[in-house]
Amino acid sequence: MPILRIIAWILVPTISAYQLIMFARAICSWFPPVRETKFYRFLYIITEPLISPIRELLHKISWIRMLPIDLSFLVLYLLLDVVAVILSIFM
Repeated sequence: MPILRIIAWILVPTISAYQLIMFARAICSWFPPVRETKFYRFLYIITEPLISPIRELLHKISWIRMLPIDLSFLVLYLLLDVVAVILSIFM
């Protein structure tokens, strides 16, 4: 059990930081000039490896594919939140 507590102690803040990075990417995406900056490129490189597989899974569902917004970001954010809550039980 102590090893699980250590893992949770490390992962919960890491997940929170990652969610903050995702939030920053979302805000920056609203401003086209910001999307050309190195900062946005960094946010994109950090977040896209986890968002992309979820996007591919969601695009297999026809009614989701027809939506005008990308839900993969929201799904990942919520999944990370669930994982953080589960891990925080062990802290």
